[in-house]
Amino acid sequence: MFFRKIKIKNTDKIIIDGVPERKDNILRIMSFNLRYCDDKAGSVNDRSKISAAIIKAYAPDSFGVQEATGRWLDILTDALGEKYAYIGEPRDSQGYNSERNAVFYLKDKYKLIDEGTVWLSETPEIKYTKSFDSRCYRVASWAVLENKATGVVYTHLNTHLDHILEKTRAEQIKVLIGKLTELQKRGRVFCTGDFNTEPTGEVYSLMTEFADDARAAASESDSGFTFHDYGKALKNSKLGGTIDYIFVPKGTDTERFRIIRNTFGGMYPSDHFPIIADINIREDRL
Repeated sequence: MFFRKIKIKNTDKIIIDGVPERKDNILRIMSFNLRYCDDKAGSVNDRSKISAAIIKAYAPDSFGVQEATGRWLDILTDALGEKYAYIGEPRDSQGYNSERNAVFYLKDKYKLIDEGTVWLSETPEIKYTKSFDSRCYRVASWAVLENKATGVVYTHLNTHLDHILEKTRAEQIKVLIGKLTELQKRGRVFCTGDFNTEPTGEVYSLMTEFADDARAAASESDSGFTFHDYGKALKNSKLGGTIDYIFVPKGTDTERFRIIRNTFGGMYPSDHFPIIADINIREDRL
């Protein structure tokens, strides 16, 4: 298979424009479906350079990735390991080649006080289990993070629901909501992921009973597809979808939601756009 290539020796040469100002009272959360494999539109090696440049430029406090194989995690650790650490278990027994819904966090700013993974099945605490006619093994991973300077604690929960049936996702979201509700006892929970469902779907309705969609809640928001199939949806809307989300606790003061559309040399970092939410964390709102 022919892979489109770009020549980048140093990711610092990739200029990411339009990055919004980051205020001291803002918590920045990102979600990013990386696309696990090489594609004609770009190899992992090339696309990951753009991905790393985007992450560096936006500098989220924490970000959740989907479809992160061992290869992806090695690349991101090499590019970002000076600033970020990550947690997350493989979703199945393939080990290195398995996908993870890893959560990365700024390791100098935050102390990891707990982490874990559940399987979105009838037996969520048992590894490598799937139910509800799910095509793939699906998991949710979380990191409980304490700000070393302020002592403020939040949890980043990250997931990727199955891609075939809405009824499957509806059962998986119930497992996720159960874990989210449990984690909320320890402080605020921000949930990211590729939910493989539109805002009109049952899964979205179930989730928004317990949390706000940052896109809908933000004072400054963005619209459009998050899945774009390497730009094809920009020419044919039937090929796109609004399926990636950042969910925040009810009533959260969400300042900004943004879809990040940067490319380099015409190459997209993934078949999904990464998204961010900027959350106001003034102490009187905690």
